[in-house]
Amino acid sequence: MIFKRLALVAALLCSHSVLAATPEEVIRAELDKAYPGLPITEITPAAIDGMYEVALGTGDMLYASKDGKHFVAGNLFEVSDKGFINLTEAKQNKARAQLMASVPKDAAIVFPAEGQRKARLFVFTDVDCGYCRMLHKEIGALNAKGIEVNYLAFPRTGINSPTYDKMVSVWCSDDPQQALTEAKTGAVPASKNCDNAVANDYRLGQRIGVTGTPTLVMEDGRVIPGYMPADELAKSMGL
Repeated sequence: MIFKRLALVAALLCSHSVLAATPEEVIRAELDKAYPGLPITEITPAAIDGMYEVALGTGDMLYASKDGKHFVAGNLFEVSDKGFINLTEAKQNKARAQLMASVPKDAAIVFPAEGQRKARLFVFTDVDCGYCRMLHKEIGALNAKGIEVNYLAFPRTGINSPTYDKMVSVWCSDDPQQALTEAKTGAVPASKNCDNAVANDYRLGQRIGVTGTPTLVMEDGRVIPGYMPADELAKSMGL
């Protein structure tokens, strides 16, 4: 009889361990209960014992207690001999770099570097954006410095807006480079439609936290939110 009881206790303990929720599951459940639909993409242990990184589909990061009852929104820094290291930014840069490396070739309108390519730059752009037009005037200077510019569509007014329709026409043009250049002078492109990447580009921008244009993303995932002159931009890219 004693052996049967021990076996029953062992079975109950085993069952409890199987059913016990992990900290990641607890955090996800607590946050979803408080904010249904929160776009959580990943939960992993943080550099601080007992805390967890919560990556969101907006590109933002939270730091939550293991019971999911408390969280901090902001950057986490590490103190080192070289100064402060922004761990949050490093994690976000890595995630963005992976996303940008997976962008299909036909998703972007590419202005290639002159001669040897020294760097690749991704630019989320809107044809009706004034600062995007300023940046485009320097496309030749960027290409001359060995920077390949990959334009990705980000109509700020959203999908199925007039700007979105213009950008679909540009992406579907027989000569997308020329159509984009003309659209950035204020010309209205000839209406065209086809299988295109505009909506996917827009959703990608949302995933990495784009809120305005131009947003410049480097291959290592670093982001410059806004216009920057060609010379300064090249220096920031180590050129």
